[in-house]
Amino acid sequence: MSLEERVKPQNEQHVITPSPTAVAETDKPQSLSALAQVGMRSVIACLFSTFLIRIASRGSFVILGFYLGEHFDSATLVAIVIEAFYVSELLLAPVVGVMSDRKGRKPFMLLAPLVGAVAALVLMAAAFLFPTPKADVFDFELVALLVVVLAGRLLEGAATALNAPSNLGYITDATVGNEKLRVRVMTGYQVATVAGIAFGIPFGGFVWKNLGLGRAGFLAVIVVYLLCFALIQFFMHESLQRVHNADNHGTWAASKAVLKEKRIFTFVPAWLSINALLGAWIGLVLIILTYPTVSNEPKSNADLRFPGQLLYGGFDKGTASLIVGAYGLIFIVGMAAWSLVLIRFRRTTTMLVATGGTLITTIILAIINSMSSNPGSLSKDTYLPIGLLLVAAIIGVLIQSGFTPAALTHLAAISETLPNQRGAVMGLYSVLLGVGQLFGTWLGGIATDLGGFYGLMIYSFVLTCVSAGSVWYMRSHNHDLDSHLLEKQPVHQAS
Repeated sequence: MSLEERVKPQNEQHVITPSPTAVAETDKPQSLSALAQVGMRSVIACLFSTFLIRIASRGSFVILGFYLGEHFDSATLVAIVIEAFYVSELLLAPVVGVMSDRKGRKPFMLLAPLVGAVAALVLMAAAFLFPTPKADVFDFELVALLVVVLAGRLLEGAATALNAPSNLGYITDATVGNEKLRVRVMTGYQVATVAGIAFGIPFGGFVWKNLGLGRAGFLAVIVVYLLCFALIQFFMHESLQRVHNADNHGTWAASKAVLKEKRIFTFVPAWLSINALLGAWIGLVLIILTYPTVSNEPKSNADLRFPGQLLYGGFDKGTASLIVGAYGLIFIVGMAAWSLVLIRFRRTTTMLVATGGTLITTIILAIINSMSSNPGSLSKDTYLPIGLLLVAAIIGVLIQSGFTPAALTHLAAISETLPNQRGAVMGLYSVLLGVGQLFGTWLGGIATDLGGFYGLMIYSFVLTCVSAGSVWYMRSHNHDLDSHLLEKQPVHQAS
């Protein structure tokens, strides 16, 4: 039985209502009917809204990271303050996912950039009121600064929580019955997410360098949020008009019921570990690279804290931003390449290969880290071996990038078995992303404070092993095979 045959029209009519512009297209094949409800322009606008909202939130992250990094020595403290963003995301995402199943996707997507703009105003107020905080003096001014920054980051997390589950529910609605299109659109969502984060980093660096920390910098962030709002308002048709939910459980009860789904439960460790690793890399490396190395005080000089580590301090902010941005760009290219072949492989095959790429990259970065104390002390003899190692690391990142689109497609496949709870299932993406990024960055900060860049790489190795173990369990129990495939072949024949 094909995937198209499994997805019956009567399932779709409960969740998708034709827009006025799509009525004439109802005679198209069933595999395309879901897309016909909203139009490809709406799907593209949906993906681009994710790109914009991630640019804005990551731009704020970079501005605050530079600001706090200049006044706070501890990577752990800085990470906790600015990564509080993920607390509100992981708490609100399940609620938004369930509510979008009942109220529609577009209202929540419209609310997201408005909340983000308010968050930017709060952070702008913090920058204006406390331009030069003194971290070594624990007084009312320091506490007030931290409270205002936390409030701003929590609001930005709420904006992402409003956007991600409803956004993913939207594109899941639009790709019902078309697996090939779903793989490409889900990969596009991941590309938009990573691209937004990657471009948000140099965007934040540009704002810091040219507009400053104060009003002008965060006004630029607000402009991006408002562009996102306009895009959703004028270029997207609602994919879902629900007036009644057959599974009318409470919001949290519905979320718990989804989490108890066996294929989701066994997938959690793998996705959580990879999110924790990527969160630590993207969230901490920029800060680690730019630690100052000019002071004679051990607590202020990165070279004195952890001597002999090339990737721990000494890089200027522009170079560090380009390095992290390049990582994001390579990751995007890798996902785009994987999208062309992902449909040919079992999802766990892609995930296992991707964890191998993560392991390769981790080992190579640890080797590069051992080749000098800081960028200024590099000898010409090390240029060639570092260049060759970087090429190998790039290959590792290209392989690593296959995990996220495979994982997201896996969640979307599971949602096919729960058609009235697509938003709730896809809301788990934000929950696991938030938990992974929050605790992953926090634990990564502790590992960095204990062992410098080597500590971060050891931490990454442990997370990679946990993820690989979880994926192998899923594979051995055929949790990555769709129900129609399991019906066609015995378990021992699945491959």
